[in-house]
Amino acid sequence: MDPAFMVAPGEPIRFGCHAPLSGPMAMFGEIATAAQALFAEVNAAGGVHGHAIELIVGDDRYDPAATPGVVERLLAEHKLLGFLMCVGTPPHLTVIERLTAAQIPDLAVVTGASSMAEPARPNMFVANVPYEANGRALGRHVAEVACVGAITYDTDFGRDWIAGFAAGLGRTPECVQWLGPGEAIEPAVERMEAAGAAAVLAVVRPEQEAQAVRHAASRGFRPRWLVGFVDGLDAMLGALGEGIVGSHWLHMAEGADLPAIAAHRALMARRAPRSEVTGTTVGGQALAELTVELLRRAGPSPTRTAVLAALDTFNNNNNNKGDWRSPLMRVSPRKDPRRPVIFGEVALLRLTAGAWVEAP
Repeated sequence: MDPAFMVAPGEPIRFGCHAPLSGPMAMFGEIATAAQALFAEVNAAGGVHGHAIELIVGDDRYDPAATPGVVERLLAEHKLLGFLMCVGTPPHLTVIERLTAAQIPDLAVVTGASSMAEPARPNMFVANVPYEANGRALGRHVAEVACVGAITYDTDFGRDWIAGFAAGLGRTPECVQWLGPGEAIEPAVERMEAAGAAAVLAVVRPEQEAQAVRHAASRGFRPRWLVGFVDGLDAMLGALGEGIVGSHWLHMAEGADLPAIAAHRALMARRAPRSEVTGTTVGGQALAELTVELLRRAGPSPTRTAVLAALDTFNNNNNNKGDWRSPLMRVSPRKDPRRPVIFGEVALLRLTAGAWVEAP
């Protein structure tokens, strides 16, 4: 692939994407749906430098065995400037070396795994704050608590979270329960109770986090709950969710009073009426807005080289470009010069009266 590949004047800018549009992880495919909705609005207003933006999505079902074929098919069938918002660590690890070797822009990969953030790759960046950074922020929040527990998966994902959580605490959590595939969460909650945990971090699927809180409450066990996934917990827990603390770089869909969230709901109603508005769709729009800003900075008739150079303008020392931030973001994008990370900070959030608000 040619890094000098150029989009000719008036031609559409096309990005490829592998994402789960079907299967058990299909909810994460809504990231691409929301991005396509935002691009449709931008295109209706004339595009970027006269270019329409297209996101062409191939369904890999979150199956790493399927991902290479999806990516090769997209490359063969479409004239792509790069890849955008590819979903998931295990699937993307099967193609990351292919894209890096070809110097194909690999933008906003939807993951926060350390295996994707190390080593530095000049052609890519991850969309999520590294899991370790999330864990560190939550660990600092409860560092004064004498007995702290954690429940997560026995995977690289879980180990990243616990490493950061321990760093924030300044010690190893007093009780850690590692869940295997399909393992129920209730016994782990009971072990937290038996250990006397006064604060518990749960980093599992949102429905499991909700079940952990419900099961604990049914036993009269009410620790300070910290969670890794905040999306949808209010709807699942209602009043039981009050006071739960999480972390994110985005405003959540529950923030109904925020104008940007209201505008997101309106966008999705116009462009993707079958999609449920969630934190996932908020993230898809926010990353699409970041992409639009990146393309503006890359200039007319962008090349792959120009796009990657524009990525480096999102930094703390770039006074001439200003501090750009989507109104859906709680933190500004800052390209880390050492790692392929653009969001290195999170805001601590507390579920309060049905909305996620910044925790003191």
